Amino acid sequence: MSLGEIRFIPFPGKPLEYENSTLSHAVFPAPQRGFMIGPENYALEPVVQWAVEGHLPSERLPLLFYGAIGSGRSHLLQGIWYAWRKNHKSLTSKSHAFLLSAIDFARLFTESIDTRTTDDFRRQYRHADLLLIDDLDQLQDKLWAQDELRHTLDALVRNGGTAVFTTTGYPGENETFSEALTARLIGGTTIPVFLPGLAVRKRFLRELATAFHVSLPDSTLDSAAEVLPISIPALYGTFAQMYFEAVATDTKINTASWKLFLQNRLQTVRPCVDMIAKKTAKHFSLKLADLRGSSRSKTTALARSIAVYLAWRQTGQQQKEIAKYFGNRDPATIRHMIERIKTGLTQDIALRDHLFRLGLR
Repeated sequence: MSLGEIRFIPFPGKPLEYENSTLSHAVFPAPQRGFMIGPENYALEPVVQWAVEGHLPSERLPLLFYGAIGSGRSHLLQGIWYAWRKNHKSLTSKSHAFLLSAIDFARLFTESIDTRTTDDFRRQYRHADLLLIDDLDQLQDKLWAQDELRHTLDALVRNGGTAVFTTTGYPGENETFSEALTARLIGGTTIPVFLPGLAVRKRFLRELATAFHVSLPDSTLDSAAEVLPISIPALYGTFAQMYFEAVATDTKINTASWKLFLQNRLQTVRPCVDMIAKKTAKHFSLKLADLRGSSRSKTTALARSIAVYLAWRQTGQQQKEIAKYFGNRDPATIRHMIERIKTGLTQDIALRDHLFRLGLR
């Protein structure tokens, strides 16, 4: 994969921030050309354009972006909202487009009931030209809000509006939503948002270094992209931490200091193989003995491969040592598991979500 494969969806998002005990809410310069995508997210380009231009047919609505925390779902919504407003300046009012979180949707609906202004609430959202609601997962266990959202969606589509939502997972994979809302969401257009691939992480670190006027060789930044967290906010926070520490200690930022920072950081957060295996087993509702044993069930095999991959990437242990921990397996088998996960990360959003929740950030 070459760096030339990086593309940009041209709209801004929420500024990235970094906080620590001495300098809080410090906004750093960052690439603002838009939403950076690699081959893993090329499918987003045409869909975003259709949403901005209102060209999605009613039978393809709602448009639902789903992906792990840190994948950029909220950035996409903010960008679509910004671009839509920019393209519709001729409207007498900008109130035709709404961007809010699902929890705010539920809260405002409740308030409308308490204040007997439900008709006003429904008139506003059911007749919107564009309604963007972030993180529908917040409506879990709020069946009354889910029911109102479903009716809002149906009315909005009948009235010629466009609806765009986000969730962390594909509807139907769990019991987050009611059957009725799940069917309605699946009946629209569902697009996965993958966590950034290696090429995007390399490009992002290079552009951060340029924005901060930090002179580091591309080879140094590229190596860091392979071992640092995989979400853009986490990458940004790590780079900002390094920058702050260097400024606070009057340390020159060069390859040597950057490598020392990474070494210290990785040693600080580096877990042991046993810790990773126990956490993975718990995540999949398995026993540690299952991962270290001979079971070949689909769930156990996936969990074992993920644990092996995380152990290889996060502990610094040799593959033969990891093989010994996982039931004295053949090191070749361990290599196969690692390659399986590395390959799967480029195309399997469920796998990326598992890894993200287990700490590969």
